[in-house]
Amino acid sequence: MTTKTQKVAPIPRGFRSLTPHVLVADVSAAAALYQRAFGAVEVAVETAPGADRVAFAHLRIGNSALTLGQGDMPDPGQIGLHHYVEDFEAAWDSAVKAGFIVMQPPHETYWGDRMGILIDPMGVRWSLAQRVARVTPQERAARALEAAGFPADPAPLNEPVIPSDEPIAAERG
Repeated sequence: MTTKTQKVAPIPRGFRSLTPHVLVADVSAAAALYQRAFGAVEVAVETAPGADRVAFAHLRIGNSALTLGQGDMPDPGQIGLHHYVEDFEAAWDSAVKAGFIVMQPPHETYWGDRMGILIDPMGVRWSLAQRVARVTPQERAARALEAAGFPADPAPLNEPVIPSDEPIAAERG
């Protein structure tokens, strides 16, 4: 006897191949916080068996999924999420009003983003960003050098060293 089997999609609808899953002490509170801060939409929730508390939540933030589970969090800042937004200032203000703590104020990055870093009340580190400039690989490399304190034009670094007859400081006596 043969049975017809239906092909099942290996990645469920609404998910991507990598979905962040954050453990929090209070799933309901975290879901409500992300709804206030980022306009998260609740896709599904599950309660713990035999309990009336939410043990799992599947949220949608923009075009991405985020799942929350009941559990112990590691030390604050050990989990980080990078969130690209369409309106940086509005998203930043919303997160701060929702109780996020500013770790790194908004700034322009050498790779073309406006970005800032926050820690939410659950201890999750969020970097919010909006792409504000197109940067070529060459511009990015030059900007990275400049941000690190090196000259944007590395040509002087490639010049040969001309030996000197001057003794080094230790030899001067």
